[in-house]
Amino acid sequence: MTLHRFASVEALSYPVIRVTFDDGVSGTLDLSDEIATGPIFAPLKDRDFFKTVAVGEYGHTFGWRLDELGHEIDFCPTATRIRVETQMVEEMAARFRARRTAAE
Repeated sequence: MTLHRFASVEALSYPVIRVTFDDGVSGTLDLSDEIATGPIFAPLKDRDFFKTVAVGEYGHTFGWRLDELGHEIDFCPTATRIRVETQMVEEMAARFRARRTAAE
């Protein structure tokens, strides 16, 4: 199993971020569901705070308030990578189905 790290993260438009991994793979994540559920994500409802997203030391995490132990909101590379890759496969499958239907 390859352990990936985050190379960069940026807030695109609320509530969407782009993550880029150390091997160049990147994708966008819509965090609407996370923000809508649970008190831990409540600070992300503040759009200015949302823009402060950052990569943690050594690329092991990304999130907010990463220097405030116990108060950070962070995401791990493995779960995020699975989410990004799943989204990529679903988008490719949708494009394939659309082309196939048009050609038939």
